[in-house]
Amino acid sequence: RDISGNLEPSVDIYPNRPAPVVRNAADGSRELARLRWGMPTPPERIRGNADSGTTNIRNPQYAHWLPYLGVENRCVVPVTSFAEPSPTPGDKDPETGVQKNFWFALSKERPLFFFAGLWTPGHG
Repeated sequence: RDISGNLEPSVDIYPNRPAPVVRNAADGSRELARLRWGMPTPPERIRGNADSGTTNIRNPQYAHWLPYLGVENRCVVPVTSFAEPSPTPGDKDPETGVQKNFWFALSKERPLFFFAGLWTPGHG
């Protein structure tokens, strides 16, 4: 079931902005929903600042993430491509000084695929 409406393609998705996910609903059916992108940041990483959210969980065994690892919090994220910051230190855009992105896709045609995700009620 689609509770988000017919979604237009998005060029980019950023933390705290809505993005589509496919998740299991409370009644057991699958649903396409728009959720706020990101997970609650571990408190020690916030250091008194506003929580802009965490978009990658690289260590799922870290105690902060354990409450979110159940089946009820799993989802898949539909994408045609996605980016991660370049792994090369100092690989920055000369004009902006921002770390360059390293893009991933299945092929040059960029067909639809899904990656695994987690969601939380009230955060995304």
